[in-house]
Amino acid sequence: MPPKSNTVERKNILAELPLDNYRVEVNVLTNLVENHLLANPTLSGFFVVEGREILGVIPRQKFFEIMSREYARDIYAKRPIKLFLNNYDYQSLKIDISTEINEAVQKALTRPPKQIYSPIVVTENGNEVGMLELSSLILAQAQMFSSINETLVSQEKDLRRYAQKIEREKEKVKEYSQQLEEQQVNLKTSNSLLKTQTQKLELQKEELSKQSKEINLLNQSFNELGSLLSKKGKTTFNSLENSIKSIIEFTSEVAQICDSFREKFKGIDKSTFLIERISKKVDNLSHQVAIISASLPADNSRSSSFNIIADEIAALGNQITEANTTINSMAQQLKPEIKFLLKISEKNKTVVKKLERDSLGTQSALSSLENLIEKGKHD
Repeated sequence: MPPKSNTVERKNILAELPLDNYRVEVNVLTNLVENHLLANPTLSGFFVVEGREILGVIPRQKFFEIMSREYARDIYAKRPIKLFLNNYDYQSLKIDISTEINEAVQKALTRPPKQIYSPIVVTENGNEVGMLELSSLILAQAQMFSSINETLVSQEKDLRRYAQKIEREKEKVKEYSQQLEEQQVNLKTSNSLLKTQTQKLELQKEELSKQSKEINLLNQSFNELGSLLSKKGKTTFNSLENSIKSIIEFTSEVAQICDSFREKFKGIDKSTFLIERISKKVDNLSHQVAIISASLPADNSRSSSFNIIADEIAALGNQITEANTTINSMAQQLKPEIKFLLKISEKNKTVVKKLERDSLGTQSALSSLENLIEKGKHD
């Protein structure tokens, strides 16, 4: 839609124009009326009234025209305005206050030439409410035409802008039409591609259906294989568990043997320590016997007995030393073997713990496999 004018619509009737409403009683002296008209040069005339009744209308121009005649001032100046009215016969044009200005101008211009410039009497509901000069009426008409002209110019500018806007919109519509044509071509291409894709999808659907059947067969085989693996796994797990138990028992026995060896070695160490002490005492005793024997005379029988005892003690000391040496040698030979057994025992413990962890992992894997198999059966 074209843009609306911002100018506020006016009715352009006589009610919008300023009206003169100077009223004079019939008994007022004419010179007083003259003085008032001279003091108010914009007054177009006056009404002569008696009470509320209007007796006549005297235009300003006619009043001064008559008063300027010879002897007129002597006749009317000091007398009431009624005398002036009685000697002046004027029939004014009356127009209703709701009449449009153009219509009022046309009516005013259709009067006789002598009365064409006389003021117009404006009425409302048959009563005179004021008077209006033709010049004021024409000026109002000119202002109205000017306002209308400005409105028309503004509307013309608005229409030009609107026309330019329409042209731009036409260009946009043309571009949009071209785009639509291109889109239609693209749609046709897309439709052909969609048909091709649809055919491919149908083929893929058939292929997927075949693959789905194959997958179902594979699932069945997988379930059967899983069941078999689960049974074999349980058997293997049971065997592994039995083996672990055997290893644990063997490790415990080895640990007990090692502990027994430790206790025996403690006893050997104590015996060796005692033998060493006895050996030292025997050496000491032998030394003392030798000293006593040396102090006795050579032919003394006691000396001979002491020598025999010393020899026996010496022989016993040698045997104790030899036994102690043999025991120490055996102990030194057994210590590496016992250490090796201890290492094997510790290593077996580590292996057993790892086997326990592996067996737990295997058991968990078997449980997961069984759950997967059950789920596959339900699916």
